[in-house]
Amino acid sequence: MAIEFLHLKLLFWVMLSIIILYLIVSRRDRLSYKFHEINTRVRSLGGPADLNNGFADDLESGLHSSNFDIITHNRDDPRAGLDDESKKLIRDIMVSENVSFDKARLIFTERKFDDNDIASDGRPLDPKAVTFSS
Repeated sequence: MAIEFLHLKLLFWVMLSIIILYLIVSRRDRLSYKFHEINTRVRSLGGPADLNNGFADDLESGLHSSNFDIITHNRDDPRAGLDDESKKLIRDIMVSENVSFDKARLIFTERKFDDNDIASDGRPLDPKAVTFSS
């Protein structure tokens, strides 16, 4: 009986290890980004991670993702952060349509394209437009 209990206990730990390993492998991109973000914050001792106030506010507002990495690409950037009007519109899309930051950016860009008579693939919709192919 004690041997069966040990086998069950061993089986439990093996299965738990396999599940944890699977989760780590399947989510390695997100984990890598989170690790990089945490590492950057720890190095700067909880400060705004070498970003100016504009980008630090954008980071804290959730206007970033692994595809739109403010920490890595805007370190020591003198600009004032993201465009205020665009940030408000993207935040409104995130709330009203319950989507992620990346999806809200895509929706925002598609709407901007539509407002300017541009197809979703970037080609102009104006019938008088002349394009050259290479």
